[in-house]
Amino acid sequence: MTWPSGSAERGAAVSEFDLLAGLVSILMLAAMQLAFALHVHNTTTAHVLEGARLGARADSSPEVGAQRTTDLLRDSLPGSGEVQVVEVTAQVRLPVLGPFGPGEAVTVTAHAYAEDQ
Repeated sequence: MTWPSGSAERGAAVSEFDLLAGLVSILMLAAMQLAFALHVHNTTTAHVLEGARLGARADSSPEVGAQRTTDLLRDSLPGSGEVQVVEVTAQVRLPVLGPFGPGEAVTVTAHAYAEDQ
């Protein structure tokens, strides 16, 4: 049986569109995430520099600069106000051969935001 010219590829455009639409969507979301990360980085850098300049002035203090930075970040970036952070540090011996290892310890520190109660 022979197929008429072009009928073997009938419907291929739909599956090609699905594959390309998924790929384009992923690339678009990645670009948007990168743009948002750059925005947060640049905004934070600008606010920290402004606070540092204010704190370094002769008629000011470092505490005033730190407070200005905190105020700017809280007002311009969502979720960047003062938060409570829990810090946990552990030291363990590094086991090289079963329970036997060198006398030095590995220090691991972790940080997490404290949840509201």
